[in-house]
Amino acid sequence: MTLISTLKRSLDPLHGLSDSTQQEFATWYQQAKVPQIRYVAFLTALLYLVYAAVEQQVASDQLTLRLLIHGFVVPATLLAVGIMSFYAQLYRPMLALLIASPINATINHLYLNSHHNDFAYFSPELYLILIWIFAISGMTLRQSVLTGGAAAVLILATTLGDSLQPGLQHLHLVWTLAATSFGLLSAFMLEKVHKTMFLQQSQLALSASIDGLTGLWNRARIDQLFAEELARAQRYGTAFSVILIDIDHFKNVNDTHGHAVGDTVLRQFATLLRRNVRMVDKVGRLGGEEFLIILPEADSEQARAAAHTLQQRLEAFDFDTVQRKTASFGVAQFRMGDDLSSMLERVDRAMYKAKASGRNRIEVL
Repeated sequence: MTLISTLKRSLDPLHGLSDSTQQEFATWYQQAKVPQIRYVAFLTALLYLVYAAVEQQVASDQLTLRLLIHGFVVPATLLAVGIMSFYAQLYRPMLALLIASPINATINHLYLNSHHNDFAYFSPELYLILIWIFAISGMTLRQSVLTGGAAAVLILATTLGDSLQPGLQHLHLVWTLAATSFGLLSAFMLEKVHKTMFLQQSQLALSASIDGLTGLWNRARIDQLFAEELARAQRYGTAFSVILIDIDHFKNVNDTHGHAVGDTVLRQFATLLRRNVRMVDKVGRLGGEEFLIILPEADSEQARAAAHTLQQRLEAFDFDTVQRKTASFGVAQFRMGDDLSSMLERVDRAMYKAKASGRNRIEVL
């Protein structure tokens, strides 16, 4: 199973990862693809206008219909795709139109040229359509496989009958399969590269947000999470609270036992916090021996209860070398009109009140 899993991961870097990560990639990938879809659509529309003009000089029949299709219908469809790409609310119909346009172009080409004596002059459009679908259009691998597969089936089903001479038929089959296979390989490799880039970016973003010593959110990230929760509370009127924690007499640990032991205490304290809060709570290190916990959907009494649970766990925990330690807890609940600085100032005052009252206490303001 390990070998199979490794093989699957080599083919798909996201294999085995959570549904949320898969969804995050899908959203990220769509955003990354939108500029490609936009400018490819505009360029392809322009090239079809050029093709329509040249085709009028080469084709010998159905000139009006050809001009209508290649000079108006196809370019207009592609222009619509490009314009819709500027509006996020139109992404779904944009993708539907993007998928439909090469199928429509394939059907139109086959109708106009499949039984034509000069088919060989016009057949390159079919191969370009296949390559365009897989490697150029901006479709995802799944979308391009479905669209390119449908186009290839239409091409082969229409042209491999009695419409072509045997020699030309064999060449046409080779070029169709070549365009499909090269396009499919390109689509697969492009998506694999994007998945690898997504994972690397996610790892870099996580590394930039994590406190290197404790593994908790760092000051910058916990401030950002605090601001996001505050904005949500201001907009929807939801409750949330914060707990500010300072390890009591931590300076004595460094002075007596050295910074290595102090670092161990901080790591063990961080683990204790992480294991004794809810999944939705955010725990971060502000710096030194100060830690902040954000508790969404929690009022001050619920936050006090959470702080009390942490206090009990802490009192029963044996740290390496220093054995028992205590901490002072400040609690503050969001109030309408609060901003980041006012709420931080209040929870900071609550924590210092706990220290001034003898430490190993919980104060709510």
